[in-house]
Amino acid sequence: MFSQNRRRRFVLGAALLAVPLVVALSGCTAGGSTGGGAATSGSTSVVVGFKHEFNTMDPLHADYAQTNMVDNIVYEPLVQFDATDGNKMVGMLATAFTVAPDAKSIDFTLRSNVTFHDGTPFTAKDVKFSLDRYIRLGQGIASQLQGYKSTTIVDPTHVVVNLTAPNAFFINGLANVYIMEAAAVSTHAGTDDSQGWLQSHEAGTGPYQGTGTSSPDGTTVKRYDKYWGFDPKRPTQLVFRRIDESATQRDELKAGNIDVAFGLTASDAESLKGTSGIDVNFVKTSGQTQLFFNTSTGATADPKIREGLKLAFDYAGGYSKILDSEGTISNGILSPAFTCLAAPTPSAQNKAKAEQLLAGLGSTTLNLRYQSVDDTQTQLATLFQSNLKDLGVNINLVPIAFPDYLKTLSNPSTIPSLMLLNDYILTPDPGAGLDKLYNSANIGSTNKGAYKNPKVDALLSKARVTTDATQRCDLYKQIETQVESDSVAANMYQVAFPVGYRSDLKGITFSWSATPISFQTLRLG
Repeated sequence: MFSQNRRRRFVLGAALLAVPLVVALSGCTAGGSTGGGAATSGSTSVVVGFKHEFNTMDPLHADYAQTNMVDNIVYEPLVQFDATDGNKMVGMLATAFTVAPDAKSIDFTLRSNVTFHDGTPFTAKDVKFSLDRYIRLGQGIASQLQGYKSTTIVDPTHVVVNLTAPNAFFINGLANVYIMEAAAVSTHAGTDDSQGWLQSHEAGTGPYQGTGTSSPDGTTVKRYDKYWGFDPKRPTQLVFRRIDESATQRDELKAGNIDVAFGLTASDAESLKGTSGIDVNFVKTSGQTQLFFNTSTGATADPKIREGLKLAFDYAGGYSKILDSEGTISNGILSPAFTCLAAPTPSAQNKAKAEQLLAGLGSTTLNLRYQSVDDTQTQLATLFQSNLKDLGVNINLVPIAFPDYLKTLSNPSTIPSLMLLNDYILTPDPGAGLDKLYNSANIGSTNKGAYKNPKVDALLSKARVTTDATQRCDLYKQIETQVESDSVAANMYQVAFPVGYRSDLKGITFSWSATPISFQTLRLG
């Protein structure tokens, strides 16, 4: 275990990223406060190294992992999934909730002892304001509110959320929808509905509050000691520091300059095992590494070509050589974290059949988009390119930033022919996720392959009005089987997210509310 006042060693060399301003402003060291208090007192700061750009604190964009990483501890939803039974929903800002028998409304009783970080009491008007704002802006987390009609304020501690049509899994999406302070956000509305202000400010009720120091390289949040669920074992401060290179995160963790490495490759994580004072956890998540195809235009509109591309990849080789055999090779379109799983369809290479199916491509070159800042994605993309080259198919690797990729979904003609990414469904009931990914009504927003199948649409519509969980599960299995047979994506691996961290930190476990862990559960000692 590290001493709380251990001396920090600086890793020198070109690979070391500049420390962002937010870290310089924090005035603290990794692993301890300037006073070197004991871990169990909660008097320390924790520095988290993460990958990719941190672009806003606006919970509108909490569907983006780097935003949700912070918003998940600054804001709170009405409900969340139970920590021990993911299929059960429990109250967060709501203490009780009832779904109407016709699944067209949900009644909420709100927690009465909650304040926002500026001291303003939380009331029903904040719920209505927040939900209406998401719908008004119509992007990001608004995808979780499809079918939302209005919020009726009964009194300061009671609201009814009304839907346009029966939707049994609407409430699952609310676990990822954060509530904001109406007064503070309205005051800074400007001409963009407060989006500019919320890039570096927040208006939440969570256990941590923002410090106004946000930049693309990270942010700093401080513990809110008037939080209704206060726990003194939470760190007093969390510093989120962008470090894109896995090797740099590894070395910074070993040197004591960061306390959590949140962007390691499997090999770098493996190399940390056995290091004194450092633990490693390959967190098995609800996410899958998938290669999505554009099913509507270009060569990949042909299901035979899509099937050939699926069969060409060396799943076993990538699993052992790139992922160090952590996680699992996919058995269908959903991660094994779920319970509503169709009959297994193990992903496996079949070069002979792939070559036969891909013969129709001729000399066509396909572009594969991937996130080059992710070392594992780069290796998997390169392996796929090599596999296809062996079959006489040319694959051009094209890096793309995730925010830029999301923009391509607005039109089927701009969706990449092949897109490699880790995709997560942040609800134990997969209905909402299946709906977003495979409902043709969501082409132009969350349907990643511009996929359209009337049979799947009909099954989703039926599931939406089915309140019995067992019956919905059967419908989900039918959807999974059909989507798998249509080769909408190459399902590659369950995401086992490697995290290295200081040994005296607790709570580094899988969470349904954030990807792949929530810092809500992080504790000292």
